[in-house]
Amino acid sequence: MNTLAAEDLVLVSPRHLAGSGTRIADALGPLIHLFDWSHDHDPASGHMRLDSPCGSAFLDFEPTRFDGMWWTFRHHDPNWSARFSRQTPIEAIAAVAQALPQSLGDARHADRIPLTTTALDQTAALNGWAATHTEATTVYTSPDGHCVLTHEPDSELPWRFTHSVYDGFDTEWTATVSRDAPEELARQFFAHLATRHRSSGSSRTCPTSSRTARVR
Repeated sequence: MNTLAAEDLVLVSPRHLAGSGTRIADALGPLIHLFDWSHDHDPASGHMRLDSPCGSAFLDFEPTRFDGMWWTFRHHDPNWSARFSRQTPIEAIAAVAQALPQSLGDARHADRIPLTTTALDQTAALNGWAATHTEATTVYTSPDGHCVLTHEPDSELPWRFTHSVYDGFDTEWTATVSRDAPEELARQFFAHLATRHRSSGSSRTCPTSSRTARVR
């Protein structure tokens, strides 16, 4: 039996059981290096705050929060937020972070970070997710049953994502996007989750739904 060192990287299958990932820079780096967001870092707590050049939006990464909600994207006017708990996949959070500047009117690098325009039902169908429609709500469930999007347009939190694996250790995470938030942020997030939890027989989604710009 091989002995792994603490810093060794291993592959886990299925991918969603690997947790959130460790490349925090994939979510924060593009905002800092491509879009000139200012940033402050507290080495003692790991807390980082990024502010948009226009001053209307910010991102808080707080790895010591007692409630586990490590990531908060917030806009001042209108007042909206998107929040993600500790185990939320980093690449899905990165998709939201990279879409945010375009939603604020900063179109630089739009060619490198195209936004998905695919309807929710189509994204779900292409990846084998089940959709249950009622008068006010649509629930999308991944093929493995582990990930769920509850889309309720008229509620205060119209986008609610949950993930858990029965008897799986540390597999639970949640994400919410509030009213008045740009819809493309939630759509980008869902597009990444859909491809992450796709059924083996599904058709591939459009390339723009899974691309992110990596910045070292």
